[in-house]
Amino acid sequence: MTTLPKRFFPVIHCVSPFTKQGTGHALLNTQIAFRGGADGVFLIGHNMPYTEVLYIYEQVRKQFFARWIGINLLDVSAADDWPKLRAIAQREKVNALWMDSLPEACRAMSQTDAELFGGVAFKYRDSDLMGEGLFMACQNALNYVDTVTTSGDKTGSPPDVAKVQAMREAIRPHDSLALASGVSVENVALFKPYVDTFLVASSITERRADRGGQEYLVQERVTALAAAIHS
Repeated sequence: MTTLPKRFFPVIHCVSPFTKQGTGHALLNTQIAFRGGADGVFLIGHNMPYTEVLYIYEQVRKQFFARWIGINLLDVSAADDWPKLRAIAQREKVNALWMDSLPEACRAMSQTDAELFGGVAFKYRDSDLMGEGLFMACQNALNYVDTVTTSGDKTGSPPDVAKVQAMREAIRPHDSLALASGVSVENVALFKPYVDTFLVASSITERRADRGGQEYLVQERVTALAAAIHS
């Protein structure tokens, strides 16, 4: 069983700051998250340069200067980018960095104060990893990350509880395990005995026609899931 406090981080899928919504999209979603009882947020940018995600982060940080804010760097692969990103993360006081390229990325970023999240048995790669292979992958990740992060086999899909339980058993009780897909009010109780940190988007968002069809957090869903996780 896990012994760490439960944490709830809504995942905000950012839009380019050069669109009509601009940074207002991330700012509104961040406000909804914290109003609903979230412990922090992760800012993620799909199909946009990481420099735009960093710009959005800087704007969100200005307004929520004392809050826990992490950024997703799964799409960064060029080794030459890491020294620059390390300097930015340290200067801008990023609370967490979520990366996929282990161990190279985490070696490069380990000199920051940021908590490092790294994917293990993650969707679209090796989500079906089990047995000795899963055990060894978890053990290896602990050499590079602070929080081992897993998921189901696709976006919005929860993993098998047996897989999550096996990952908890593969790492020490005081090491952090995060789940990053398929979590909802209806199923979170199944995972709470094993998971410390919940990264959630699908079950607490909707696309709003009045805001250009972009994805926004739904206040009542955030509040309900926060209560379920923290209870």
